[in-house]
Amino acid sequence: MEIRSYGQDAAPRLAQDSRNIEGYAIVFDQESEVLYDRQNRRCFREIIRSGAVTQDLIAHSDVKALLEHTAGRMLARSYNGSGTLSLTVDSHGLKYRFEAPATPDGDYAVEMVRRGDLFGSSFSFITDENNVQYERKGNMLYRYVNKIDWIGDVSIVSDPAYMGTDVSVRSLEKFYPEDRKDEYKEEVAELRKLSEN
Repeated sequence: MEIRSYGQDAAPRLAQDSRNIEGYAIVFDQESEVLYDRQNRRCFREIIRSGAVTQDLIAHSDVKALLEHTAGRMLARSYNGSGTLSLTVDSHGLKYRFEAPATPDGDYAVEMVRRGDLFGSSFSFITDENNVQYERKGNMLYRYVNKIDWIGDVSIVSDPAYMGTDVSVRSLEKFYPEDRKDEYKEEVAELRKLSEN
């Protein structure tokens, strides 16, 4: 399972004078910041292509709206295309919309989105490597996702990864625990080198 997050025009918003929260869990054809594939020990940028998600996929999926991808903090749900979570595929991406529930997490989501403290939209997914293409441009590898096979959740998050095209190595370094710094020192050095180019 992979997780990707978006900010800027995909950020969650409150509809005026309501508890309805909406945003884009996926933005098509937008270049990510630098991501790191630990399994293959390489950095890459990713683009999820238009058409990678279809309305038919949504109509046959169980997708939950969560806070920070935490299963115990569910805000809404779309089961086989219906429920309290509305998911719509358009030319921009996968749009979500739901009414925040009258629960502590629902109240928290409304307040934190209103204040602008939760400003990322995210989703978890699975894709087969047969649905992915790679291309090297200069010293950077690009990963193009042509088809997504499964979506598990859409989430409101505090740290989106797709904030435009600026390299953000410092945000990646937080995934390397201090007590295992030596184990990851080559990876961190590679990330720092990329940020200087």
